[in-house]
Amino acid sequence: MKQKPLERETQNRNRKRKLWIPIVIAVAALAVLFVPIPLGAYDDGGTREYVALTYKIVDWNRIEGDTVYDKTRVYFFSEKNKSIDKLWQTERKNMEYSFVATVVSAGEGMVLVEPEEGEYESKLCDRIHFTTGHLDWLDAEAGDIVEVVYRGAIENTSPARVNAIRWKFSERLRELSYTEPWLDKEAAQPYDNNVFRDIRITKIYSNCFFARTVIPMPYDIKLNGTLSEEWCVGDQVICTYENTYYDDKHGRMEADLLTIEVSDWEPDPNACYKPVIYLYPEEETEVSVELTLDGELTCTYPAYKDGWRVTAAPDGTLTDAKGQSYNYLYWEGETHVQYDFSKGFCIKGEDTAAFLEEALEQLGLTRREANEFIVFWLPMMEVNPYNLIAFQTDVYTEAAKLTVNPTPDTLLRVFMAWKSAEEFIEISEQNLTAPERTGFTVVEWGGTEVE
Repeated sequence: MKQKPLERETQNRNRKRKLWIPIVIAVAALAVLFVPIPLGAYDDGGTREYVALTYKIVDWNRIEGDTVYDKTRVYFFSEKNKSIDKLWQTERKNMEYSFVATVVSAGEGMVLVEPEEGEYESKLCDRIHFTTGHLDWLDAEAGDIVEVVYRGAIENTSPARVNAIRWKFSERLRELSYTEPWLDKEAAQPYDNNVFRDIRITKIYSNCFFARTVIPMPYDIKLNGTLSEEWCVGDQVICTYENTYYDDKHGRMEADLLTIEVSDWEPDPNACYKPVIYLYPEEETEVSVELTLDGELTCTYPAYKDGWRVTAAPDGTLTDAKGQSYNYLYWEGETHVQYDFSKGFCIKGEDTAAFLEEALEQLGLTRREANEFIVFWLPMMEVNPYNLIAFQTDVYTEAAKLTVNPTPDTLLRVFMAWKSAEEFIEISEQNLTAPERTGFTVVEWGGTEVE
């Protein structure tokens, strides 16, 4: 018996309805699972929360100090069930903050600062300290104004502590006049107006700037005068100057700036640069040091003459017959030694600072000695794609023989030969060791760039 057309049409409609029912249910279930429902805004600056059964979206707009945290995050699984305050604790650990502060003290991998008035951090604590061993080196000292970038919350210790990730001299220095006395007027003496030539700028104020010689000498330099905006911290320059005074007691020099221009100084690949010798007796001792170099001495300080004769104190302070004091004995010379690169290291330029910190510690240098080593060599090395580095032993000590009287109990001589490289070079790794520092200890470090 044939169905009537009307009956067939009714059955088809019923069949289609039955098909749509599970589809509608499925869509509704998916909507409940995956479509977030807005829960409104918080009074923390306007943060909004959207919740579904399987995840949560938080559109952060939270005021934190003087900054606004403006990010959108999606949270799944156990994170989804956390309160907004718990989620904020997680977010805060990854937040970056910055503040301007005055350095109270700096040294041995630790810096103590006072946040400037008006900074949010100054409302929370008077002083903040942080470690610098993992940061780029900065020649900061008490009184300098720096900008500190840190991640996460301020730890409520005494003094407070932050996880610093970067720091630099604040550009606000250019707006400030340096008014502190720089030289001891009673100790400072007039000096030669050509005593230094190639220097590197370390700090810039509105009325003066500070610098150090490219081949470091045991004094800091203050040049009175205004620098234009084209000059920046780190620039290598040549200056002419007048009215030069030297404060030997504190290792400081001051002069009035006449002219300034770019310096194109580069190290001589045949020269041994910045070998310095530290003397640490157990008690104050008269010490003579003689150097026999297979080559020619080009610069010494104090003057070498037929050797150095000084009174050495346990803290390393050296005093000559005239009563002048020094931190170390300095020499520079030219040789034609063939340095040994059979073993060593190939290090990315950007990783050089971290490598040297670890290597110099293994070679027995103190933090202070390693800092002075790194300060000199790092600017020349970190700009290269790679550096091939080999610490010299017999090759160096035979070419630069050192005689110390009285004979030291411990003698450390660290000399680095290095080459710049465009790409990674395979080299057998060098084993770095050092004897234990006991008794009368003599330490020397230096280096040379090899073509």
